[in-house]
Amino acid sequence: MGTSVDGISPDRLRIIVQDSHLNFLIGAGTPSAFFGLLGNVEDTLTEVAESNADDDVKAVVRASIQAYFFDSVLMPNVKVVNRHADAEEVLTSYARFLRTINRILLKRHSSILAKQANVFTTNVDMVFEVAFEQMAIDFSDGFSGKIRPRFDLGDFNTIRLRMASRFEQRSEVPVFNLVKIHGSAGWLQEKRSAEKTEIVFDHGLSLVVETQTALDSARGDLIAIDDSKEVDAAALIARASSGAVPPTVTAFTEAYEKLGIVNPDKQKFATTVLHETYYELIRRFANELEKENSVLFVHGFSFRDEHLRDVVVRAARSNPTLQVIVFSYSRGDLADYQKLIPETDVKNSNVLFLLPPEPEDGEDERVAKLDVVTTDYFAPIVADKFPVPDQRIELDIRLASEEGTRV
Repeated sequence: MGTSVDGISPDRLRIIVQDSHLNFLIGAGTPSAFFGLLGNVEDTLTEVAESNADDDVKAVVRASIQAYFFDSVLMPNVKVVNRHADAEEVLTSYARFLRTINRILLKRHSSILAKQANVFTTNVDMVFEVAFEQMAIDFSDGFSGKIRPRFDLGDFNTIRLRMASRFEQRSEVPVFNLVKIHGSAGWLQEKRSAEKTEIVFDHGLSLVVETQTALDSARGDLIAIDDSKEVDAAALIARASSGAVPPTVTAFTEAYEKLGIVNPDKQKFATTVLHETYYELIRRFANELEKENSVLFVHGFSFRDEHLRDVVVRAARSNPTLQVIVFSYSRGDLADYQKLIPETDVKNSNVLFLLPPEPEDGEDERVAKLDVVTTDYFAPIVADKFPVPDQRIELDIRLASEEGTRV
């Protein structure tokens, strides 16, 4: 297991970010207040696939779990992209975080390191993209082109310079590489020929909306899942009706499988292009952690994803100059991390778990939400403190009742 501490000084953190290649790993726990957590969905889908149930029963149960996943994780992105008032809190939280890291990069004095940060995320939501655009922060998400942007790995790691209009002075501007390892609600798989499928950017989330329409037609033929309980594969199979798969369920499944996301199960990949893209992005993640003097900040990620956990642990073992700093959401989460990353796997003592402070008498348990991480750890690094009026992030969130009103 790594070292666990209650905090890290701003001076120590300042030295790390000044002299290191910056990487962030963001998991489902970060935006969970808006999207919710899915618990054991991956295990349940795997159990269904490996069960002895009839294929038609499996198809209905699998589609029911996919509908549950779609409602919780994919459909809310329409509100995010439209900057609906319901998404204000999560967008504002991400915007504060990105603005703070952007200012850290801007003020970084190193002449060797590029003013870049890599944001790796297993989340398929669109919160990062919307927050980046609203804050006018430069980022690369792997897509090139304007009218029909196509996914191209060569778009990452591009240095951007700004030239003054009068004196032609050039200055490097901070750039974030947004690497979405499990795909995105905004990715659309487009078949160009029998042999070639491309990933294009779906600006209006048209495929998500299309899938929602198919799901609404299929709900009567699917098994409703209570989001307050663990998803039970055996119970769902027992509730499924025998007989041929209803056409509405087939139509929903076909629409769902066009989405450019890695499925939350052991099979994961609906198409070859997603399989290849996933492993290319995993390789990019591993390469960044192997660089000398790199740091990986982790938030909202449980390390239950064995592929990514293996990459992090292997890099921590082989690269003693790598520092992995995990922001534990609660003090109770430490035991889970210690089970997944045992002491024997980390020989360089370069995995650090930062715990929230102990609660005072009568206080609720303290948790490390993204706002807390931004305020308590990263904001103090920036020498010039933000004045109070600047604390308000204007995201032009649209209210449901008053289109275009700022909040």
